[in-house]
Formats: sequence, structure tokens, C-alpha cells
Amino acid sequence: MRGGNSLWSELDLHQLMAAFTDPRFQDMIRHWLALRQDDPVPCRCAVDPTKFQDSLSMVWLMERHDDGHYRYRLAGQAITEMHGGIQRGTDTASLFSPQALDMFRPRWEAVLDHNQIVRAEGEVVLAEGEAVSRVERLMLPLRSDTGGVSVILGATSYEKACSLDLTATAFPPTNIQYCPLSDIPPGAGR
Repeated sequence: MRGGNSLWSELDLHQLMAAFTDPRFQDMIRHWLALRQDDPVPCRCAVDPTKFQDSLSMVWLMERHDDGHYRYRLAGQAITEMHGGIQRGTDTASLFSPQALDMFRPRWEAVLDHNQIVRAEGEVVLAEGEAVSRVERLMLPLRSDTGGVSVILGATSYEKACSLDLTATAFPPTNIQYCPLSDIPPGAGR
């Protein structure tokens, strides 16, 4: 489940929420927690974006398909601009280098296959050359319309302002914190 040179740390829910420097992530987590009923993973169709509307520009939904490819279902404006125009159905293999995919895949698998909330923090090198932006990312598991856990509700906050000519090109190793859903009782965080 671990990949690349990233450092993985297990945290409980309160530690994970406190680790976020951008408070908008906490609103998303609280909404996601409120959706959990008898099943620890809520359905994608239950998500109400008005509950975290201050975050919408940094939100993305990604789905793993039966062929093993991860494709975006949607991406907020800041994410679309940072990655050069993500559209519905965009395959991650067309956006990221094989090395970046090898780094991201263990995070996505932790969310979808191991039922974990994942937080990633680190830096990205930007297309303009030497510029580096701090990045903070949240990934939450969701059930698809067919019932399988195959959708990630994600959000990414970049320290530098996005512009149309600013595209992430390199992803150095990051710190990853995760919280297993088995450690979060129903009703926690409400």
C-alpha cells in the first residue's frame, strides 16, 4: 500500500482534521462524516456540494473504472487550471507522468481498497521552472451508483495562485497521513 519515498503516518480522526492548515478541508470531512449511516462509506449521490461551497474550486471527483484506469468525473476551476484543462472523463494517464502515477496510485488504493481517509502534504514543481508550491490534499472514499467503493471525493489546495500557464509538472515525495474508517464510529465528527 505504500509507494515512492512518501512517509506514511496513521492518525486518529481528530489528529487528521487538526493536521489540515486550510480549514475548508474540515468542512468537507464533517459533511462526509454526516453522510455515513450504517455503511462506513457514503454514496456519491448523497454528497451535497452546498455544504462545502467555499471549497468547490479545489474539489475533484475521480472514479476507478473496471479497466483499472482512474478518470475524473469533475474538477473545480483551480484544479482544472493547474492541470491544464481537466474535463469529465479525463484519464489520469493523460495528465501525469508514469512516475507521478506510481506515486499517486498507492494513495488512491488506500482510499478505495483500504477504506481510509487520506491527507497528503508536500510540494509541486511548477512548469515555469524553479517555482515550487506547497500543496495540501484530501481524499475521501465514496460508493458509486452501482454500490462499489470506486469514487474519490478529493480536494487540493495550492499555496500559489493558479493561472492558465501554471501547470504542475513534478511531484516530489510527500507526507501522507491516513485514518482507517474502522477507527471512526458512526456519528463521529458531527
